[in-house]
Amino acid sequence: MIEHFKKFISDYTDTSDGLLEEIFRVTKPKRAKRGEYLLRAGETCRQFALITSGCTRLFYIPVEKEVTVWFGFPDNVGSEIQSFISGEPSKFYVEAIEDTQYLSISKVAFERLLSESPEWQIVVRKIWEETIVNIIDRLTAFQFQTAEQRYLELIQDPDYLQMIPQKYLASYLGITPTSLSRLRKKISL
Repeated sequence: MIEHFKKFISDYTDTSDGLLEEIFRVTKPKRAKRGEYLLRAGETCRQFALITSGCTRLFYIPVEKEVTVWFGFPDNVGSEIQSFISGEPSKFYVEAIEDTQYLSISKVAFERLLSESPEWQIVVRKIWEETIVNIIDRLTAFQFQTAEQRYLELIQDPDYLQMIPQKYLASYLGITPTSLSRLRKKISL
């Protein structure tokens, strides 16, 4: 599992063996069974998680219906970033939608690494930049694309179709499961 973290970090910057050793020292492998929560609304996110296998989803419940806003695939961040950064209670849930393994760094260790390591600062800055770009892309997709356009873009990544139940995909696209079924049928014709 630690190899995932090494690969993840090397995607952002070249790191010294010293930093990698320090990261590995403070990283704990964890597991979550399908349906288990890594975080619940009202709790504060106190871990930086990297998904190594499985899949998680980030969702909230505004009234009665769940709204899925993010999926964590292998080699992606699986934390609720807003709560992790702000230290405030989350408005979101993070749920394993299949058996999931992940690597965890506590908020305290994460912050200590930030204060001591310019290399880690680069990695974290690039992670936050990538996250911001993804959020902006998602927001603009909802403003300027139809559900069909969003679906066609989504299916370019096979993980979505292979790992995500249809009801969560529909929620993520902002449509009902019935509308998603019709959309899938229309596209397959």
